[in-house]
Amino acid sequence: MTAARVLAALIAVGSVCGASARAEQVTPPDWKKRPTPEDLLAVWPTKASQLGIGGAASIKCKVTVQGTLYDCTILSEEPAGMGFGGAALALTPQLLMTPKKVDGKPVGGAEVSIPIRFPSPGPPTGSHIAGRSVFDGATRKSVTLVQWLAAPTYSDVILAYPAKARERAVGGHAVLNCRFDGGGHLTRCETVSEDPDGLGLASAAKALSRLFAAPRTLADGAPLDGVYTQVAFTFDPAMLKGGEPIVGKPRWVRLPEVSSVEASYPKAAIDANITTGRATLSCRVGPAGKLEDCRVTRQEPAGYGFDAAALALSRDFLVSIWTNEGLPTIGGRVGVPLRYELPETEHQRP
Repeated sequence: MTAARVLAALIAVGSVCGASARAEQVTPPDWKKRPTPEDLLAVWPTKASQLGIGGAASIKCKVTVQGTLYDCTILSEEPAGMGFGGAALALTPQLLMTPKKVDGKPVGGAEVSIPIRFPSPGPPTGSHIAGRSVFDGATRKSVTLVQWLAAPTYSDVILAYPAKARERAVGGHAVLNCRFDGGGHLTRCETVSEDPDGLGLASAAKALSRLFAAPRTLADGAPLDGVYTQVAFTFDPAMLKGGEPIVGKPRWVRLPEVSSVEASYPKAAIDANITTGRATLSCRVGPAGKLEDCRVTRQEPAGYGFDAAALALSRDFLVSIWTNEGLPTIGGRVGVPLRYELPETEHQRP
């Protein structure tokens, strides 16, 4: 397939969900960086490429204040089972949009639907579909959604923040394509994208890439040595203002078992015939993504022990130490909402 044919199939923004009725004061997200033809070829589903089959997919994502995409899900794919939905998701770290603006101020959380067309391919192109590792051509293997053992902290990112961007109090986004060595560290990092140019964002990202570490083997036991991955980096000027950093959209690696939540249901609430309760924690993300320094910010109803129960469960949570949109979590604080519901078998209502 020629680059021109792929370029003709590049993405167009679909509907923006939840737009305000006051159109003159609300600006929906728009494209800032689209994928290149090579980006599309890199994520082409292997099976579809081998069969010479094209397809289409539609995904729904939310847009951060920085313009990166998160919480992406597949809405549809054609033909089913060929992997075009996963290929569309694999593109998202490279996409960049302007955030929704309300009265001229950027606001995160706007939803966009994104249709993507894959015209019939020519020679095999390979893929790096999210959640799996596959071969790119005959020799190159890539992986996404890496479970990092080590990653830069908030302090590390602030120290590496480019001087030009710091002086202007502006942020930006960079994506690197890197190769793992035998120890699970990133090497041979090349710039995939950098926006805006000229501020040193890619150079800062390459400096930070030395702080990442991953398991030495893949989930199937194959060695990680020689495998490639793409890593996104977001430089947010809010980091420079000091204060306690907040992690907006953490990716949970481990959650408490249902049985543990049920077992922690407060006895005082059972005795009072209270069958539901809520508690919200604010916790700092520590080494390896463990939660520490947790405090209760809300509980309903109060006085029945839901606060203590939630604090006891905090040790069962584990958060990814680097977010999909390229932000650190170690050193930041996360909100942890918990909802309790007492099973009828435990305490029948009168």
